[in-house]
Amino acid sequence: MPWFAEHMREELVLHSWDITGDEPAAQARLAEPWMTTHSVLAVGKPLLAKGARQLEVGERIDARLRAEGTDDIVLTAGADQVTIGFAEPDGPATLDTDAAARVLLLWGRRPADPSRIRSRVGPETLGRVRRLLGGY
Repeated sequence: MPWFAEHMREELVLHSWDITGDEPAAQARLAEPWMTTHSVLAVGKPLLAKGARQLEVGERIDARLRAEGTDDIVLTAGADQVTIGFAEPDGPATLDTDAAARVLLLWGRRPADPSRIRSRVGPETLGRVRRLLGGY
């Protein structure tokens, strides 16, 4: 398992946030680029599986999660398939966040300050994306 040690380190960072909340040191640890990379490449599909199972047959969600200065995380989900990966920022984002908040969203969590998540997609699309990002 090449990602095992990295995953254990990520679990420590996430669960320390669960305990301490949005204090500055926790935000800094969550914002480390390796946290996003591991969340997308190593555990991205399993993180989205629970939310994807809630989709209706034929329903599809396409979303871009953007954090300034980084590649977008691009999600596509249907009832029977999920993809997650990186792409250069292009067009409007579904969610604009800081890097730490984006990692929290991928793991089904939300920052204490809701203003760290910005969106102009409307409540229906936002709700669908949030359901997809339900975590394990």
